[in-house]
Amino acid sequence: MENDGKESYKDGMVDLSVEYECSSDESDDMVDVTVDEAEADIINAGGLEKLITDLTIEDIWGLAFDTESQVCEFYAKYAKCYGFMSRKDLKTVDANGNINTRQLVCNKAGERHWKHLKRDNRQREHRAITRVNCKVRIRFIRHYRTGKWKVSVFQSEHNHPLCPPKYRHLIAANRKLDEADKTQADSLRACGVKTCHIMGYMVSQKGGYDKADSDPLFLGKFTLKDGRLDNLVWADGESVVDYECFGDVLAFDTTYKKNEKEFLEIMSRKLPGGVVTDGDRAMREAILEVFPGIPHRLCAWHLHRNARWNEIISKYGLAENEWVQVIYNDRMKWATAYLREHFFGRIRTTSQCEGIHSLLKNYVDSKTSLVEFMHKFSEVLRHYRNNHLTADFDTFYKFPVLTTCLESFEKQAAELYTRNIFKLVKDEIEVAGALNVTECPNSGDIVEYSTSEYFNQQWEFKVSYNKDKDLFACECRLFETRGLPCSHIFGILKHRNANCVPTSLILKRWTRVILYAQLASKTPLMI
Repeated sequence: MENDGKESYKDGMVDLSVEYECSSDESDDMVDVTVDEAEADIINAGGLEKLITDLTIEDIWGLAFDTESQVCEFYAKYAKCYGFMSRKDLKTVDANGNINTRQLVCNKAGERHWKHLKRDNRQREHRAITRVNCKVRIRFIRHYRTGKWKVSVFQSEHNHPLCPPKYRHLIAANRKLDEADKTQADSLRACGVKTCHIMGYMVSQKGGYDKADSDPLFLGKFTLKDGRLDNLVWADGESVVDYECFGDVLAFDTTYKKNEKEFLEIMSRKLPGGVVTDGDRAMREAILEVFPGIPHRLCAWHLHRNARWNEIISKYGLAENEWVQVIYNDRMKWATAYLREHFFGRIRTTSQCEGIHSLLKNYVDSKTSLVEFMHKFSEVLRHYRNNHLTADFDTFYKFPVLTTCLESFEKQAAELYTRNIFKLVKDEIEVAGALNVTECPNSGDIVEYSTSEYFNQQWEFKVSYNKDKDLFACECRLFETRGLPCSHIFGILKHRNANCVPTSLILKRWTRVILYAQLASKTPLMI
């Protein structure tokens, strides 16, 4: 350990016995500090209140505390203000067992031992990596005469991005409940209150997921019939922004009836790239009218459910029914062979809509007024968005363990894509390692390859590569329909000794960085 005194260590023991020889004269610029319990980001230094974020390096070197607990409390608040968490590290004690040195580090200090990463008999997936050997630390020494704790080592340069304010409350150390909250939650649960309602109640008590009082981007439209409300459509600001950036696929069900026109008007008449519905005829006619020329897909779940019913009918000799004929005539809206050229963002069903309806039923009933419904709907929407924020936090804060044989591709994918999309891309990378690749005779600027599974020649896919434009196209059409590079393309990249995925195969809407700058430029997120 680095310090200004003399140290003696006993190997193999947790607490090290240390004797310090410090100067009896304290620094003249030493400042006594007490932490303000009411304000986490304000301290009282020498009788003056000062924000922790306003402290300079000289201020920190001049701080002094009365107890070790004050030391830990101050640095915890300091870390929270700057977007990281502190963790207790080394301590030393004197011959009487009194702590006289305490070191605190960034919670990303240290790293996972290599033996845990190379274990062959692993049965569960690796936990994401959160420690990156950050060197940030602060060490306090207790003066042997005055008993004051002052700084002896301070290092403030991190080797990782600091956590933005919108994510800081999601760090594990900041998500603890006090005993009063735990008792209140247990009491409500004992009275039969649902867990989702308890969560919503406690969130409201703490001020909500966000503190926004007004929404300047809120848009709405309604129609009247015989002097009474007929249709009502509204969208808050975040929904408008999301649709402007990512409005490539829309999922409707019959609950929405014929509100497509109003929806299009409040969304600045921007057309989506594809529409998924449950097959309702009225909805089908409305989509043809409002979204002309837009690819339309029928919900796979509804088709599967009806197909099972059709099997029962066929078993009793009723195979030639009208429903089967209608569905067959609409095969261009559900058969994969006809939809392989259109991007639907992995959406094959309207289950997202059904999931929202199911959750909303926990908050409203037939007696709920329209005003109450809008408030409850906003509450459910905030719940969904908080889940989205949590997923974004996991992507930002944690890094997956690399396990495939194509580590350069896997590392690039982990750095580029969101966590859920990375898992799908990783599956494709793993399959690519077992592919046979054969280069077909050269036909100019377009090079064609044939790929097949190792020891399985039954399935073969052709991949074409344009050398001038650096573009790939595979027969499986995974990139065209889902925006993900397929295993066949990864196999070609490996065959060509490439060390990274070209930008033409990276769909920006699946990446970590949300490009809201697209709003200003109006350029599409699709590549």
